[in-house]
Amino acid sequence: MLKKWMAKLGVGAATVDLRLDRPAYRLGETITGAIRIEGGSVEQRISELSVLLMMKVYVQGQEVTRPVQTYPVSRNFTVQPKPFVQEIPFAFELPAGLAVSTPSVQYYLHTKLDVERALDPTDLDAVQVLPPEPVERVLNALARLDLRQKPDSGKLTPYGQEFSFFMGRPLGIPLKELEVIFFSMPGELRMLTELDLAVPGMFGGEMERKAEIVVPQDLLAAGREEELSRFLLDTLRTYAENPQAIPYVSMASYGQPLHGHQGHYGHRGHGMGGMIGGMAAGFLGGMLLGEVMSEIGESAEDLFEEAGGGLDFDVDGFDEL
Repeated sequence: MLKKWMAKLGVGAATVDLRLDRPAYRLGETITGAIRIEGGSVEQRISELSVLLMMKVYVQGQEVTRPVQTYPVSRNFTVQPKPFVQEIPFAFELPAGLAVSTPSVQYYLHTKLDVERALDPTDLDAVQVLPPEPVERVLNALARLDLRQKPDSGKLTPYGQEFSFFMGRPLGIPLKELEVIFFSMPGELRMLTELDLAVPGMFGGEMERKAEIVVPQDLLAAGREEELSRFLLDTLRTYAENPQAIPYVSMASYGQPLHGHQGHYGHRGHGMGGMIGGMAAGFLGGMLLGEVMSEIGESAEDLFEEAGGGLDFDVDGFDEL
């Protein structure tokens, strides 16, 4: 009787341990592993075993954690006392449109063993979300040009995940900063960019120009890194040296930013596809933003007004999100 009472309080209870097959997975891949359950001092009835994918983000200097998705693994089974050991395999696909792991966006798996009428054993395991290979190759190509990511690169904006770069060495172009949001779909990768350009003859002056770069599919193949870097540099040089000729880009053709508490995404003009981090930004806006803003004394509507909440592609001010 004492053992049962202690197990209800978590002493001598069953334990759970999730073991990933590897610590990092690309967007679109399936996370796999096994959950190891060890019996405690008494028999315990389990109503549900589940794994929660958790997202931890930093919003205006505050750390906020919320569940992204729950994956049921097993229901209604019994864990026998020691030396009972059971391993249950699991597999689930990462949701489309998640943000890539960065210092400001992190993920972990929360494994929960729901024990009837007792404290629930849990387990926490970090997991890294990697970009799709085409996006990773573009990031590597930019790194080859010594375009270095800023400390806050990879933050969430109302439109998706924004990567920001500065020049580590002169490239012969008046580029001060580059900001990129990736839009991917089968057979195509687009970069929605904002270029901060130095203005000649104006000390410290700069202008901002928005441009779309459609990356040729053949340059995204393995072994084409040098050619991809050259293409990106040539395109950036063309835009930087002739900013007035840059075609205007509207976010209306890609989808609406988040509005207020709704977190709604509009239809995209380019067919099925999505922004990297679009789902995560929508999750942040729809389920989380109102709570965060109330905690720091600012309304979600005011925040989006500051963040350029219209349809046009406007990265400025997104640091607020």
